[in-house]
Amino acid sequence: MTTPTGTPPSTIDVTAAPRAVLRESVRLLYRVLGERRMGNARANAWAAICADREVAQVRAELLRNLRAARHRR
Repeated sequence: MTTPTGTPPSTIDVTAAPRAVLRESVRLLYRVLGERRMGNARANAWAAICADREVAQVRAELLRNLRAARHRR
């Protein structure tokens, strides 16, 4: 099997080393800091849901205030 240029395909995965370093770095951070300080996907998702709810509440309050101000004119 050859590439379009006629050379054999490369079997070296140039992304393997950076991925391994990243994986081990994350493991080390979890070990040192713990999951409470690092968080996890579930905690991040819940924080995003809470933030979205807060934004929706603020937006609803702003709309109520704007409508009330229009009716006072």
